[in-house]
Amino acid sequence: MIGKINIAAKHAQFDAPWSPKRIAKVDNYEIKLAKGEGAFDWHKHDEEDEMFLVTQGVLRIEIEGQDDVVLEPGELCVIPKGVRHHPVCVEEPVHIMLFEKSGVTNTGDNEDSDLTQELVDL
Repeated sequence: MIGKINIAAKHAQFDAPWSPKRIAKVDNYEIKLAKGEGAFDWHKHDEEDEMFLVTQGVLRIEIEGQDDVVLEPGELCVIPKGVRHHPVCVEEPVHIMLFEKSGVTNTGDNEDSDLTQELVDL
């Protein structure tokens, strides 16, 4: 059945930082929500672009070889595949929506990180 998804209500269902939750699929892509706290690991995704959309808080994405990108609510950034990046929360709590190909690991090439999470559905 086709229905709507309330992003704020979905974010309210979990507290764990940097633990993405899948809320929908679009063809072979997944729409995920995450909460940020502190800083995430430096990483890259070799085969996939990654889209960050901030819905609450302020997120700075440090990007290897270029100036940082600072995202406020309602702003998004696409990190191209192969680009090392480092999300850092500036104003917490940070609520993030991610749009990624199915099967993407949140820590990319840093799969042994303590922040590597198994994806669960909300």
